[in-house]
Amino acid sequence: MTVSQRNDSQVRDILETRPQPDLSDENAEMRKLQPILQRIPLTSPAFRQAMGTVLQHLHVVSRALALGCGMSSEFRYLPEAWGLPELHIVHSRYLTPLSYHLYSALGAAELLAAGRGRYPHFPLAVGCMLSIIRLWQTFPEAIANLRRAAGPRYAAAVDQAEQTLRHMVPSTRQALAISQSAVDAYVWEATVRASELAYEVRRRVAKSMGQEMY
Repeated sequence: MTVSQRNDSQVRDILETRPQPDLSDENAEMRKLQPILQRIPLTSPAFRQAMGTVLQHLHVVSRALALGCGMSSEFRYLPEAWGLPELHIVHSRYLTPLSYHLYSALGAAELLAAGRGRYPHFPLAVGCMLSIIRLWQTFPEAIANLRRAAGPRYAAAVDQAEQTLRHMVPSTRQALAISQSAVDAYVWEATVRASELAYEVRRRVAKSMGQEMY
């Protein structure tokens, strides 16, 4: 049996043996939010223009993340650093989920700006941007741990990666502010709540599979 087949077998075992989480409350609340979310002005030129501006800010975030990932990943090819648990934490708990959230937000924003989006794409974009901000709250501690573990020889390289990644934050906040201004207040509240529900459901499903989610 190959490694891929073994992994597929393990996933099937998890799906067959672990109880599925009860999402009845979350399902009911999301159904109540949907009529409000359907009021997102998808066809409005002003809304589409706002999403175009959001997209521009997210491209700035994307460049910062790409450069930061490239800078920090050089440590994976240095025998003095590639086995550090702190390096694994920075990549698995931060850079990998940051990349997922950013690209999901980028895709959703591009669809909305082009007039090809549907109403779930807006809370998707907003929720992913909120996740970027949430992850950043504890990222400086993780990068500080990597700096200490890597030692003085690599401190400057770690600092450069952190400073580059830090450019993600203001552009993400600006994109969120523009998104909020593009819809009515009650629609924004429903959007944020929908993104919270989606995050909670993903967290509970991951937990039921014995996995962590970031």
